[in-house]
Amino acid sequence: MDDWDAGSFLKNIAMIEIRAMARRAKPLEMWTNEDYVACIAWLADLCHNMPDASLRRGGIREIIRPRSHRERPFLHAWNVADSMGREWIIDRLKREGVSWTPPASM
Repeated sequence: MDDWDAGSFLKNIAMIEIRAMARRAKPLEMWTNEDYVACIAWLADLCHNMPDASLRRGGIREIIRPRSHRERPFLHAWNVADSMGREWIIDRLKREGVSWTPPASM
């Protein structure tokens, strides 16, 4: 799976997990405390930076992005993710049997 599709896929998984947390008032199993609202905010922030297949041909966005980000659109999201965010990304893709290689960190 390429970066664009991986980002879209992960955003959809996050939406499902956010809805589940909001409905049951419990955070993700990997979250270190019971503050599910903070967990929802963390997951939304994590996914906000991810590429989205619907923006694959983003016009002006493609022109102003650095070349490294055009080659690996997930680079920024990967670099700003904390260790738990990276773990979430890898775990969710692995759970779904998706093959994706993270970008090299800068």
